[in-house]
Amino acid sequence: MSALSTQPHTVATPVLTVDIFVVCGEEVLMFRRSDTKKIFPGWLALPGGHIEEGEDPLSAAIREVHEEVGITLLPSEIQLKFVAMHHHTDRNELFIVFGFLANVSQKPDVVFASREGNAAWMNKAEVLEKKEVFPPVKYYLPHVLGNKPGIVYNYSTWNNSQLVEVISEKIDINS
Repeated sequence: MSALSTQPHTVATPVLTVDIFVVCGEEVLMFRRSDTKKIFPGWLALPGGHIEEGEDPLSAAIREVHEEVGITLLPSEIQLKFVAMHHHTDRNELFIVFGFLANVSQKPDVVFASREGNAAWMNKAEVLEKKEVFPPVKYYLPHVLGNKPGIVYNYSTWNNSQLVEVISEKIDINS
């Protein structure tokens, strides 16, 4: 069955999430997910998480960065870089991910760990090479960290956190 033959929400359970690339100069804030996490344990990912009931994606991004790493961002410091629909076939879930970029002028003195995992600043080039970077995050790294213009709109299938197929992808360079 083609993923486009029916409405996406009828194929898998929708899960609304945000990912935030927090960048300072040549470094990006990465987040190692706790090994005890039920969803995607141990991966090197980004600050982010679920969008709560009644919450818009921008507010969720600001909240998640503050909760997970203690950084307070303003709406004016965040830019939407991608909207992705990732059908994780092994989980029977359709992750709808709003990916944001936040450029900060200086690294906060303290970035703390939470029950979700541990955060650390890493060189952009190093992040691009690391095998333990969560593959869906790694997919968008060149667009976001390369400061490429526009918003990527993506629909793809994933299995065991690995890309199976990009079904549709467009870049809106007018954004």
